[in-house]
Amino acid sequence: MIVDSKSSKFFGLYNGIHGSLMSYIMMMVHNLTAAEDLLQETATIMWENFDQFQEGTNFTAWAMTIARNKTLEYLRENRKTKKLLHHEFYNRLSHVAETSAQDYGLRVKALNHCLEKLDAKDKKLISLRYRDNVSVKDIALKVGRPTSTLYFRISHIMNMLNLCISRSLSNQDL
Repeated sequence: MIVDSKSSKFFGLYNGIHGSLMSYIMMMVHNLTAAEDLLQETATIMWENFDQFQEGTNFTAWAMTIARNKTLEYLRENRKTKKLLHHEFYNRLSHVAETSAQDYGLRVKALNHCLEKLDAKDKKLISLRYRDNVSVKDIALKVGRPTSTLYFRISHIMNMLNLCISRSLSNQDL
């Protein structure tokens, strides 16, 4: 199957915000089935209108606007069963969700930047613990070091990463 440039761009951008859109819609409707349907409808509208999206602008904001409009339409249609809050509340909620999604993306970028700065042993330790989900006890057995030493080392690395992320975000050193 040949994937064209439009599809590749769309799905690359969409995959980066899929979880944020679902969280936002769930926050609004509090119903998993409705949220899944609304997410699907939102994705369809986004795909159908992707030609109107201007590359280089904020994809998250564009997607959140579409999700907000679909969700508000759903809430208006279901007004009999759900009490609809003032539209300004939904606008503010949308802004918070959009900002959170952008912040999350920046934090992930900063984390990756900071992980690259770790030495090979620390990278391996963090990778085993958090990517591969290996227990500290099992890592200790594997590398022949005391569990307490590894807990201390992991804690130290996490503090270093946290500090590096904070610095990167404040300096935009990415």
